[in-house]
Amino acid sequence: MIKQCRKCKRVLSDKDFHKDAKSPDGLRPVCKRCAIAAATESKRRVKAKSHGLVDVYYDIIKRCCDPSSKSYQRYGGRGITMCDEWLHDRQAFFSWCMANGYAPGLQIDRIDNDKGYSPDNCRFVTPAENQHNTSQTALSEKAVNIIRGNNISRRKTQKQLAEELGVSQSRISAVCRNKTWKDRK
Repeated sequence: MIKQCRKCKRVLSDKDFHKDAKSPDGLRPVCKRCAIAAATESKRRVKAKSHGLVDVYYDIIKRCCDPSSKSYQRYGGRGITMCDEWLHDRQAFFSWCMANGYAPGLQIDRIDNDKGYSPDNCRFVTPAENQHNTSQTALSEKAVNIIRGNNISRRKTQKQLAEELGVSQSRISAVCRNKTWKDRK
């Protein structure tokens, strides 16, 4: 069977059209190529309108709500959620972001790492700042200063410091070697 695409007017085989059970001939009125182009353009417009926040929004939902997400265990699996207002109204999320300092290159950050994504617990920070506020980092600036001070004075071993601060010895070593928590210039 051959059919003409309503959009590009090309005459194509039925294999070039997506199926549509509601259509009399069982095929959509536009060819696959035109359908893909329209979907791509629609996604581009939405992304431009939201200033790139669409990906941020859906990434948060995925890591908080989708058990098949590789990040779920560190977020949804720990009880981290997105507030109902944002979850059910992405425009409310976009509006909050624009009113609270979002700019390209910044990342959303939860102020309290044990609470969810909500207006009272989120802010925008640089990627470097965001690295300091993770459950995996688990070090405050005060702890880093203790580690660095000890590295100079050698009063305690790295193992002793790790036990005292509740982190791994490799984390202490990384701070001492300036591999993490690099000084900002």
